[in-house]
Amino acid sequence: MNTLEVRSIKVTIPIQAEELPTDCIAPDGQKAEPIKMTFKSGDIALVATLNGKSYKKQMKKVEPGAFAVIQGKLGANNEMIECGITIQPPKQKAE
Repeated sequence: MNTLEVRSIKVTIPIQAEELPTDCIAPDGQKAEPIKMTFKSGDIALVATLNGKSYKKQMKKVEPGAFAVIQGKLGANNEMIECGITIQPPKQKAE
């Protein structure tokens, strides 16, 4: 087996946007705190900390069928670092 040393490993988590929590979003006028989430798949669990202001802004774009994409780098102890979130609107069906 060959082992290659790399600077980082990128992690991308696609998820239905409607599955993401909204109870952690700061009300208007209050400071947005970082939002910590755990994403689990089988025996693997990744902890991500998202910017609260960015999360709130992106969650305003959620509509039925939208997808969220969480991206970051894999850090120590299965922690995602430098995380970001984008909301992708649902694809329109061709007529």
